[in-house]
Amino acid sequence: MDNERIKVLYVDDEEGNLTAFRASFRREFDVHTETSGAAAIAFLEKNAVHVVISDQRMPGMTGSAFLAAVRERWPRTARLLLTGFSDIEAVIDAVNFGGIHAYITKPWDPTDLRLRIEQAYEVHSLREERERMQQRYRQVFEASGDPIALLDSSGNLRDVNRACEELLGKPRHILLSGPVSECVHDLPATVKRMRQHRRGGTIANLDVELRDAQGRPIACLATLTLVGRTENGDGLFQAMVKDITVQKRAEMNLKRSNDELDRRVAERTAQLQIALEDLGAFSYSVAHDLRSPLKNIKALSEHLVGMAAMRGDGEERDLSQRIHKGSTRLIALVDDLLRFARTDSQEVSRTVVDIGGIARTCIANTAMETGHVRFELPEPGLAWVNADGSMVQVVLTNLLANALKFTRLRNDAVIQVQVAIDGKDTVVLVKDNGVGFDNSKNEQLFGMFKRLHPTAQFEGTGIGLALVHRIMQKHGGSIRAEGVPGEGATFHLRFPGIVNDQALKLAS
Repeated sequence: MDNERIKVLYVDDEEGNLTAFRASFRREFDVHTETSGAAAIAFLEKNAVHVVISDQRMPGMTGSAFLAAVRERWPRTARLLLTGFSDIEAVIDAVNFGGIHAYITKPWDPTDLRLRIEQAYEVHSLREERERMQQRYRQVFEASGDPIALLDSSGNLRDVNRACEELLGKPRHILLSGPVSECVHDLPATVKRMRQHRRGGTIANLDVELRDAQGRPIACLATLTLVGRTENGDGLFQAMVKDITVQKRAEMNLKRSNDELDRRVAERTAQLQIALEDLGAFSYSVAHDLRSPLKNIKALSEHLVGMAAMRGDGEERDLSQRIHKGSTRLIALVDDLLRFARTDSQEVSRTVVDIGGIARTCIANTAMETGHVRFELPEPGLAWVNADGSMVQVVLTNLLANALKFTRLRNDAVIQVQVAIDGKDTVVLVKDNGVGFDNSKNEQLFGMFKRLHPTAQFEGTGIGLALVHRIMQKHGGSIRAEGVPGEGATFHLRFPGIVNDQALKLAS
């Protein structure tokens, strides 16, 4: 209770009762007294009070009649009735017509009466606070730029604000008099979604499609909050509505554009796939058909070399050797192209692969000179990777052949193959101490027909590293290279995944 003194008006036609009341309560309350109902009404017209107490039996106007008049004109004022035990009918009238807070029997007890007055004042204060809150809510309700509606759990509109009228294009009295189904598209489905989205007393971000006065659709996002109960006990919900028609239209346009783009991409992809398949088939056919005449040219050039040597014709021997060298290089190029085409169309079949064992097989099968090199390889059975075994052999064959080629000018050549675990990946390193390369040009290494060294110095077709790069892509991995001119090169092969003990047992 705040510091404001409770203002009490006591009405009784007996002066002794008035004197006793003033004596008992003048210190606690701001007490006023009158001797009749008419005099009390005249006082109330000029003065506001919190609590009115009236005796029942008074000349001219009974207490119940007086309190009924107070209720009609000053409804926020709390009302109490003083009566005897036998005045039950007066109490009933005071309750029905005067809306009294309580009644007190005579003779009254000061402690009990003081408690009743304080309780009545609390009721008065709560009523005033509720009215102030309702007034503030009403101001916000009407001033809101967003549409707000009050509806009960049966789907009946109880109130709408001005913004809601403007959104739907109908005045309040029309909206409240008609069924809500006139404003909400597919009401049963909307109610079902409301029940599904309800969390306690709130239904948040519910998609709702409304209809305006002309029947045009309005896409909205609604948040419903339980704010109380109706007189019938139904839940009373406040619905805050956002018009998202423009956003929905933009989303539909974007979706339509994306669908059209997806369709075009699918068409272009299909066309490109067909073109690539045709190109692959054409390349394979051309390369395959080229190989046979090239082998004939090579064989014939070898024969010409021998015949030129027998006749002692140096010019003829030189020309024949040049033809032989060119045809040999073309055969190597065709073989690499065929290998690239087969690898590009081949599916990856992953198994547990022994890097040390495959590296030794590659070295044993090479036709290149290896006497000048010291190899440092993993011991068989100690370094594993989860990959396609045949493809890994192609990768290591190309990298080791490169390392042999670019270290042949060194007497102390060293080629290393190492395997390490990096997080969830397995990394295979192939290192050499050969001629190396400029790191600023390492991106050119993996392109088709790209070369960093002259053909006259180091032979090659420029396809090997492109093939290695493609194989690593098919594995979902990667390859990168580091080099230092005159000091060597290191290739990093990253394979996704690691080989665990269970996989090793299965492999064994």
